[in-house]
Amino acid sequence: MAVLQKIRNKSGLLVGVIAVGLLAFVLPWGEITSLIRTQKDKAFVVDGDIVSTGAYHERITNFETFQKMISGQTSLDENTSSQIREFVYEQMVKEMMLDKEAEKIGLSVTDEELTDMISGANPSPMLRQIPLFVDPQTGQFSVQALNQFLSLVNTDIKSVPLEQQAQLEGLKSVWETIRGMIKYQRLEEKYNSLIANAVITNDIEAKANSEATKATSDIAYVINRYSSVPDSTVSVTDKEIEKLYNERKNNFKTQDELRKISYFTKQIVPSDADYAAIEKEANTAREKLASSENPALVVADYSEVPYQDIYFSEKNLSQEEAQFAKTASNGDIYGPIRDNDAYRIYKLIDRTAAPDSVKMRMIIVPEGADKLAAAAKADSIINVIKQGKDFATVANEIFPQSNGGEVGWVTEPQLASAGKEFVDAAFKTPTGEITKLNLQGQIQIIKIEEKTQPITKYKLALIQIPVTVSDQTLAGLDNEMNEFVAQNGNASNFVKAAQDKGYNVVPNTVISGAYPNIAQINGSRQVISWAFHEKVGSIKKFDLSDYKIVAVINSKIDAGYLPVSEVKDVLKSELVRDKKAEKMITDLKAKNLTTLGDYAQSLGSKVDTVKFVTFNTPNIMGIGRESALNVYAEVGQVNKMEGPVKGDNGVLVLTVLNKTDQSKDFNIESFKQTANSQNMYRVMSQAMQVLKEKMAVKDNRIEFF
Repeated sequence: MAVLQKIRNKSGLLVGVIAVGLLAFVLPWGEITSLIRTQKDKAFVVDGDIVSTGAYHERITNFETFQKMISGQTSLDENTSSQIREFVYEQMVKEMMLDKEAEKIGLSVTDEELTDMISGANPSPMLRQIPLFVDPQTGQFSVQALNQFLSLVNTDIKSVPLEQQAQLEGLKSVWETIRGMIKYQRLEEKYNSLIANAVITNDIEAKANSEATKATSDIAYVINRYSSVPDSTVSVTDKEIEKLYNERKNNFKTQDELRKISYFTKQIVPSDADYAAIEKEANTAREKLASSENPALVVADYSEVPYQDIYFSEKNLSQEEAQFAKTASNGDIYGPIRDNDAYRIYKLIDRTAAPDSVKMRMIIVPEGADKLAAAAKADSIINVIKQGKDFATVANEIFPQSNGGEVGWVTEPQLASAGKEFVDAAFKTPTGEITKLNLQGQIQIIKIEEKTQPITKYKLALIQIPVTVSDQTLAGLDNEMNEFVAQNGNASNFVKAAQDKGYNVVPNTVISGAYPNIAQINGSRQVISWAFHEKVGSIKKFDLSDYKIVAVINSKIDAGYLPVSEVKDVLKSELVRDKKAEKMITDLKAKNLTTLGDYAQSLGSKVDTVKFVTFNTPNIMGIGRESALNVYAEVGQVNKMEGPVKGDNGVLVLTVLNKTDQSKDFNIESFKQTANSQNMYRVMSQAMQVLKEKMAVKDNRIEFF
């Protein structure tokens, strides 16, 4: 019997094993594991449709490529990357929701419509905002720039050299990103317009609402603010809080799972010992710079800023550099001086009189594998130009999109990255002359068209030594944080223990898995990920590039309705205010006062006056939002004292001094137009959020990112 009972107890397991075995006969094991991975790989879900992490990551990569191209950056900082991840998520969710809704109601953006929005007489406003399509001379949208880009992305990828195919692929993906945003922006406009126009203000509603604005009143009032009464004078029970919570429960609904954490940060900064060590090093660097005949070598040994063997005009120097250069003699040294987290030393190497900038054109001939052929081609180009053919014309014949090889006006610092040989060629070649250089696998044919008048320019050697956090300082900080974590494993004591140590604690912070970071601290996304994967009560130290963070998980908040404990303080504050109002009104009525002056004297206050108040005035001068004054501006009788009444800021006693009827200025069509515009804006702002709830959008990115 015991054996039979064991078999019965294990029967569920046996059935599972048999089922997996039978499935293995139907599907290969590789397909089974793939199926399991697919079911788990859900970056987010929209109306039951799964978006995999791969699909999400691909869109992020495409948009990062787009961002790099329009910004001219080769890499993106963490903050930008976080913003892109969130934008891509919202965009993909919006697209999926719009596709589903549009299919149901027959909305679409046709290919012809999309083409017209790109190439028609009135291009999409989105295109006008993209730097790729802006004329750099005017700063305005350029149809020519757009057409040039379209011509490029429509090029058959097989027709370009292999080394350029990856770049063309990137351009094509960027265009698909832009095209998709244009399409869905238009689809969203259509959808919003459709649902917004379903909410229309009729004549009766317009007339009724106009009553709220036709009366403009001047009001005198005395206020007894709630802050004048201690909270301790009233009591609020948990039962009262729970009752109010149930009445307001729908206000506390959340789609996402949340966590509540407490944390403190410790910025990683150099210690006094670190500054002293770098100051000593800077003094050594000064001595070597003073004695060396080759300043570039000393700069290379000590400075984080490389030596630039060029001349700077005064406007290209900092105020401090310019002041030193103008008064110093060649060979003089200034510093070391401490500036924030660095020490700087200057040495004046030379001064000269030379143009500040030159205007130039350039034709580039790639050398490739056959250097002799490239050199012959360059010489041929130079001969053609010397025989009288215009440089710009030749440049356009060789490279049609080169704008005549125009480089424009440039200074020595702007050309410094090209090297000293290039700078010397640009500034020493006479005006109107052509010169040729062989640099970085290219033959560069340069023509100098104009030069500015000579001015005094300076050549400086700059040594800049940053003060960095030493290993000893970092180890001391680590020991301090680790000791705190080891001694304060009790989550309930975390805040007090941290405050006792002098740390600036941020307590009970509610976070969502969608947050890119905490308090805009780069790299702190790992704290959020940890909080959603560990148990309540867990404490951990995090090592970021600029901060140490110690955090504790206070609680887990499930999606749905926030528990009463999370909103208790807000509800209690409202109940305290209401009970104060009740008590204050009772006390004031018992005094049997008959004028505003009597009330002001009794309260040790004064009579205030506000003008031009209507029922809809959102913010009233001197008091802010105050619904009691709004109400009496419409319904109050002139010269009749009202109150005491409960207001938003305190208990008020008031008198309407005069009332102006503006109904003669009422235009029903104008009012309806304004009301419809307001309705449209409100509906449009809420539509996507309503769709998210309707389609049960589930964000699982915290599991992966």
